[in-house]
Amino acid sequence: MQAIQDQNLSATQVIQLTQAMLSVALVDGMHPAEAALIGQFYESSRSADMPTTSAMLSGTHAFDAQAMTGCPANVADTVVLMCLMTGHADGRLSDGERALVQSFASALNVDATRFDALLGQVRDELIGALSHLPDAGSVANVVRELGAGG
Repeated sequence: MQAIQDQNLSATQVIQLTQAMLSVALVDGMHPAEAALIGQFYESSRSADMPTTSAMLSGTHAFDAQAMTGCPANVADTVVLMCLMTGHADGRLSDGERALVQSFASALNVDATRFDALLGQVRDELIGALSHLPDAGSVANVVRELGAGG
């Protein structure tokens, strides 16, 4: 999955989104695929006056929803979407990761219906990315696991 790079996020929003993604990744241990996704997002979004990517990846990871209060709905959606992508980056969105992302969604006024739609979007992207698997049975197995995993 590719990190979202087409929005004009403020430096505060980029840092907070990165911290939210890191918080999700740390729920069940940072997987290299999660670190790569977070690093790719941050590096492509940071400006020269922001902390380096390595500093962000090794620093504190407390998402401050208050810093995002009043953000537009599309920015709140981006936080939820990127956190869901982070949770899925290691192959499975754990219950703990999902619960944490749901708490972020609630804090950002993303309702349950919208959360489910964003989760569906991430799963659709994952299934689309699996089209290179050798046979339909492999895809079906992964789809079953996605359905059971979240």
